[in-house]
Amino acid sequence: MKILIALLLALVSIAVPAQGPQQFELIYRFAFNGQYVGNVTDRFTREGSRYRLSSVASPDRKLAFLLPVLTLTSEGVIQSGSFVPSLYKQVRSNAPEKAVMSEFNWTSRQLTHHYKGRAIQTELPKGTQDALTQLYAFTLAGKVPPQLEFSVSNGRKLINYRYEKLPGGRMTTPLGTFEVIEYRRIARPDENAISVWIAPALHHLPLRIRVREESGLFDQQLIRLNYKAT
Repeated sequence: MKILIALLLALVSIAVPAQGPQQFELIYRFAFNGQYVGNVTDRFTREGSRYRLSSVASPDRKLAFLLPVLTLTSEGVIQSGSFVPSLYKQVRSNAPEKAVMSEFNWTSRQLTHHYKGRAIQTELPKGTQDALTQLYAFTLAGKVPPQLEFSVSNGRKLINYRYEKLPGGRMTTPLGTFEVIEYRRIARPDENAISVWIAPALHHLPLRIRVREESGLFDQQLIRLNYKAT
């Protein structure tokens, strides 16, 4: 009988999907064109269906007199394993009065961008993410679909993002070596190239984020992790 009960419990544990995160704190080493710049600390907390996600990019103290602290925040609710943002904000420590913000009104399907003292309204497409939540869509869903596509608001405008899934091999980090999957943005030559490497064995968290812009190559690599499941 004990063996039968153990087998039944094992089958139940297999059938129940992994729970999403309750909270996490990730610290990334941040580099620009291969040169160390500072650290990025991302924090996520969840209370019921509501969430708060933040990202703070702090320059190394040797560069603090040159570079500001950049803080991104996203707030909203979680529905069916997806982020439904209500407010996104981007603030630089040296110019807080020039904060960039997105307001999502899902009832009226209206998106308002606040930028350079102006409020510009546009239609809010279903499934729209902000510049922060789009990087953690994989973590929240807990799965790796062959493609992802959604509109993304960066506080200034709405951009269409499409990601394709590619084999990423193995990646060695200060946390260990993991099998990874690369999600690469399908971008035109005039658009930013983005790659996000996800580790399914590490809660589908991004181990590395790389963005190539006209100004150069930005690279984040995970160095520390504190994670709590639901």
